[in-house]
Amino acid sequence: MTQSLVLLGSPQNPQCQINAQNDREAINAWLAEYAHKATTHRAYKKESERLLAWALIQKQKAFSALNRQDFEDYFAFLEDPKPRELWCGPRGQKPFVGPLSPSAQKTAIAIIDSLLNYLLQAGYLNFNPIGLMRRKLKRFAPPIQTERMLEDSEWEAFLQALHEMPENLDKARLRFLVSILFLLGLRIEEVATHTFGHFRQVHGDWWFFVTGKGDKSAKIPVNNDLLDELQRFRRHLRLSELPEPDERYPLIPSWRSQGSLSTRQMSILIKNLALQTGIAKLEKLSPHWLRHHSASMQDRVGIRFTHIKANHRHENDQTTRRYVHSLDKERHEDMQKLQFLA
Repeated sequence: MTQSLVLLGSPQNPQCQINAQNDREAINAWLAEYAHKATTHRAYKKESERLLAWALIQKQKAFSALNRQDFEDYFAFLEDPKPRELWCGPRGQKPFVGPLSPSAQKTAIAIIDSLLNYLLQAGYLNFNPIGLMRRKLKRFAPPIQTERMLEDSEWEAFLQALHEMPENLDKARLRFLVSILFLLGLRIEEVATHTFGHFRQVHGDWWFFVTGKGDKSAKIPVNNDLLDELQRFRRHLRLSELPEPDERYPLIPSWRSQGSLSTRQMSILIKNLALQTGIAKLEKLSPHWLRHHSASMQDRVGIRFTHIKANHRHENDQTTRRYVHSLDKERHEDMQKLQFLA
């Protein structure tokens, strides 16, 4: 749908820092910055192509000619893409399956903002129209996702379903996947792109060295439970019990190739396990719920707020507070002191 856009648009600054003569080449230069991150590249490519197609078909404009009002119209379009017969259909055949959820809208806007900022800094664009919409875009801030928080009974049912699986290599792999999602709070993309060599011992302590969202590097403490799970799984794989720093064996290996299971394959394993619980709420469970649950449980067992924030690599306190509720409990208990009729 976007091929004819190749001839539309041009650099707005004669001192442009990227080799781009049109919008398509400019966006390709931005995408090239993420070529080493398959999942990110795929998501960014999808959102940029949706925007390019919409600009051409709905506005009959080049992407680089879109103004503030155009982007406001586009964000409204994401809530309900019309005409449906043109824009919506089976995944892979149409740009949209249907209207985007609020969280998906927020992701799309963040990606487009990243694209515009990159092209602004590169000198391809003279301004970022989204920069004029900051206050309006606050409505896309996600609410506290209480439906994605696991109750104790739900977590126990999830682990019980895992326990009841037959003992084999598939169960061992799934058990290790659940353990690192929960005990490290990793994103599923990080599980797919890291190896056993990212477990490293420093001054006698084990850490997991991760490069995650935004190409930011960090290290996460490995506790004794996870170290036990690591050794247990590696025995199943007939590997040495502890990894070497340069080891490239994937964390969650595919049995059909020498590489890792894909994020989609891992998500399916987690989803199928959740379905075995028979709990309706868990029909929506995704691997990211375990990251949320990890933050919540770290809070409940008394891990300091600053450490939870560092472990989950959140940029600001507010993100961590969405999953940390010990202060809420204290506030609720304090409120019991207030009486109506003594």
